[in-house]
Amino acid sequence: MKNVPYHLLVNAAGQLMQQHAFDHLTDDKLSRMQNCIRTLSQEAVTKEAINASGHELLALCREADLYVDTTTPQSLQQLFAAMSYFGVDAQSAVTEEVY
Repeated sequence: MKNVPYHLLVNAAGQLMQQHAFDHLTDDKLSRMQNCIRTLSQEAVTKEAINASGHELLALCREADLYVDTTTPQSLQQLFAAMSYFGVDAQSAVTEEVY
C-alpha cells in the first residue's frame, strides 16, 4: 500500500474493528469492510479499484460507533486524520451520529 491516506484509513478501520466500534453493523457491511481492507492492502491493484474500495471503506467508517468504551483517542485521531485527507469534516461525522 503506497498511498498514505488509504494506509491511515485501513489502520484506523482495523483498530476500530478491534475496539468493537463496528459491532452494530450487519454481516454484509462487515464483509464489505473486510473486502475493502483486503483490496487496499494488496500491492497489485488498479488505481480504480483502490479508489472505489477506499471510498466505500470511508463511507462504512462513518458508521462507526465512536462512543464505545473501548475506543481509544489514538484510533479516533487516526480516523479523523484519514477523513481529513479525503475532505470529510471529522466534526460533522461525529455530530451526525449524535443527532
